[in-house]
Amino acid sequence: MAAKIFINYRRDDSTGTAGRLHDRLAQSFGRKNLFMDVDHIPPGVDFINHLNAQVAGCDVFLVIIGPTWLEVSNEKGERRLDDPGDFVAIEIATALARNIRVIPVLVDGARMPMASELPESLKPLVRRQAIDVRNTHFGRDAEALIEKIGEKLSDNCATLSRWRVGAMAGAIAALLIAGWIALSGIVLLTSTPSTVQPDTRREAERERPVADETEQDRKAKAESEERRNSEEAERRRLAEEEEHKRAEEEVQARYRALVNQAEADVKARNYDKAIANLSQAIDLDPKRALAVNKRAGAYLKKGDNERALVDINDALRLDPNYAPAFSNRGLAYRGLGDTDRALADLNHAIRLDPDYAPAFYNRGLVYRSIGDRDRALASFNEAIRLDPNSASFFNDRGLAYMNRGYIERAIADFDQAIRLNPTLARAFCNRAMAKLSIKDASSRADIAKARQLSVPCTIP
Repeated sequence: MAAKIFINYRRDDSTGTAGRLHDRLAQSFGRKNLFMDVDHIPPGVDFINHLNAQVAGCDVFLVIIGPTWLEVSNEKGERRLDDPGDFVAIEIATALARNIRVIPVLVDGARMPMASELPESLKPLVRRQAIDVRNTHFGRDAEALIEKIGEKLSDNCATLSRWRVGAMAGAIAALLIAGWIALSGIVLLTSTPSTVQPDTRREAERERPVADETEQDRKAKAESEERRNSEEAERRRLAEEEEHKRAEEEVQARYRALVNQAEADVKARNYDKAIANLSQAIDLDPKRALAVNKRAGAYLKKGDNERALVDINDALRLDPNYAPAFSNRGLAYRGLGDTDRALADLNHAIRLDPDYAPAFYNRGLVYRSIGDRDRALASFNEAIRLDPNSASFFNDRGLAYMNRGYIERAIADFDQAIRLNPTLARAFCNRAMAKLSIKDASSRADIAKARQLSVPCTIP
């Protein structure tokens, strides 16, 4: 009798792949030895009885599992696997109960379900070794599946051949015995049943332990195979998780490197290069607000407030509570002349993160631009308290002091800004103006240094 292969699949999940497999398996095993779905049921036949008979008669049972196999639902929104009348689940449960070779086929990266995700009757499925079939490598993967099926069918054929040889030997032996009886006359025919039955019973008693031992071996082998399959499935799952984690770590490392390089580019005033690096970082992880907001900062440095505003709004869509984005948007509104919105965003950034020094610094810049010197100075003071290592903070507080007439404090702040960043040209220029106001001749050296750093320093 020819071996049978049953293809179990769900139309809402993997129709295309199931059809391709059916056609490919038909080339190797013959179309008449495949059963796929109701299209193969003869008209007028009770399809439930027919399905049960087909499952019972198959040698290999393929469960085609696509990416949505677990989640497919009916018109009521209920998961079909949980429906007692679901044919897909009934067929699988029948095959598992009959201890038929069940092979899960994972399509296009679908994962093997966990036992907790399956109905009770399908939980043994997780212990069956699965095989992957990807449509991008269909030919190679289908050949691997055919090889596995062929191994199983070869085992069945070998068993059948052994049975046939044994049966033929028994038939020959029976014929020989019959001939011997005929030649020996009627002696055996007239023997009483008591002369035959003891030998028959002893033979049965000798065969029974052998049969029991064979059944125990079969069960032990099946249990051992299930354990191996379960362990292999767990190893594959852990390996896939580790690979995914490693790939994600590589992406994040590359992301951080690009952001760090962009920050160095901004310090070097190479804003276009910074924007290019940040664009690459955004492509790597478009769901993180960090690089999007950093790119907005680079546009702000270039004076492109409109493009900065687009990036900032994108960053806030990704993270509505991202204080650095509100701080940058405050600067963008300041550049566009909307100081009310600028102050509103900066105050909101401070509420979200009271320790975010740039928000206080940017608020100081806005207050200074509208002539509110006291609030500007207070904001600069808070920024320096939170971050005493920023040359820009000291430089702009020095300007605030100079605007209020505190020349010595202004010069002290300019001195500190230059210590923190000896290439901050505007700090040299500002210190020169402060020194000129008190007729300090060393102002000429500061003017020369600012011009040496390629920043024009015009003294009124």
